Amino acid sequence: MSCCALECTNRTSKKSTLSFFRFPLGDPDRLDQWVLNIRRNTWTPNVSSHLCSEHFESHPFSTDSWGRRYLKNTAVPTIFYFTKKQQPGRRSRTLEGSCNASANGMSSPREIH
Repeated sequence: MSCCALECTNRTSKKSTLSFFRFPLGDPDRLDQWVLNIRRNTWTPNVSSHLCSEHFESHPFSTDSWGRRYLKNTAVPTIFYFTKKQQPGRRSRTLEGSCNASANGMSSPREIH
């Protein structure tokens, strides 16, 4: 499996310590925030779509009794590596005003150049 974030080339492998997470298809509000933050034009996630753990800060993770990492049900990805050429996604009105994302209690994506 591979990460569906733009510019991310992470894939599963036996040597990797990365975790991969499905999009929250059953939670429309959180799904909308994930799609906004990923900034992929005209793209819709499906049951096979995954993001790797590199796109999440450390606080939305918990560990189960088997030592497996999982996302809390409030987790939203915020760490992405966008180039200046990449335009905001189709629902960019929320991205353009980061106060809108904050007002909803959700983080807006951080850009690292």
